Amino acid sequence: MSRVAARRDASRAEVAEVLARPGERLVVTAHHNPDGDAIGSMLGLARALRAAGQDVVLAHPDPEPVPSDLAFLVAPGEPISQALPDDLSERVLVAVDCASERRLWHEPAHEGARLVVNVDHHHDNTRFGDLNLVEPLASSTAEVVVGVIAAAGWPLTVAVAEPLYAGLVTDTGRFGYANTRPEAHRVAAALIEAGVDPAEMARRLYEEQPLDRLLLTGRALERARPLAGGRALAAVLTREDFAAVGGDDTEGIVEVMRGVRGVRAAAFVREAGPDGAWRVSLRAADPAVDVSEIARLEGGGGHRAAAGFSTRRDPDELLEWIGRELAARLDGDGAAGRDG
Repeated sequence: MSRVAARRDASRAEVAEVLARPGERLVVTAHHNPDGDAIGSMLGLARALRAAGQDVVLAHPDPEPVPSDLAFLVAPGEPISQALPDDLSERVLVAVDCASERRLWHEPAHEGARLVVNVDHHHDNTRFGDLNLVEPLASSTAEVVVGVIAAAGWPLTVAVAEPLYAGLVTDTGRFGYANTRPEAHRVAAALIEAGVDPAEMARRLYEEQPLDRLLLTGRALERARPLAGGRALAAVLTREDFAAVGGDDTEGIVEVMRGVRGVRAAAFVREAGPDGAWRVSLRAADPAVDVSEIARLEGGGGHRAAAGFSTRRDPDELLEWIGRELAARLDGDGAAGRDG
């Protein structure tokens, strides 16, 4: 039987049983351009595994795997390797918060692992693991990881709980998004009982804004242009903008744009490098709009209300296309199509 044919869905208990096997050796990783849920789930799971006596390597392919605003979650001396370990064929690779293998490693190097376990909550997950624990109704991958830890019988220490709480808070938009169900609050309560300080976490996540991010937010709002008959807002920032403010931290800009009165969806485009690549972040405030559908047309993905993709389209043409796609959904006409 081929590896692909052997892939199957698994429960929290089944995944916990695999991860808790005595003497198991593991690699924990997450998707490119990681957010709070990806980093928090990585760190929380790896720490729980290490506390249980397992041999764990944290690995991530990005040159800077931890965004600066999440760096406080990483303990001093806690290594995150850019390369998969040489003994990968002897290890279980656990991918957290990753909807498809295309967002995992540039090449399918992870397939060299003895077993691939896919732990996620994205509704469009491709089930690329040998074992797939995918819970689309969960608020975050952090919520799923907390369930795995409970199924394994491992304790929720404060070191484990803090990054998981960060993942939960950021992926629920401070418990303000539609994915915030009762279970999200129950998990938050368990993490707080484990020692998380919610006020301190909120301060570290939201009240220590770098100056370049605030300056770039101002530039994006100044240049914002309406799409879909004014029901959506879009902005583009280039490398020249980053040079002008002395930084390139654009985290949260698209959420600010979505929060403008009357805006039902937002698109933020940033220049990703000197080779004509652009990174697009999409957000929806209207439940009728599934922005992950638009992202998938360009090889990306995400959630109904938050998604993204990379492209080499010309920015002006790109915004026209995004405007058509958003208008089609806001008008209830369905997808406009890849080329409009």
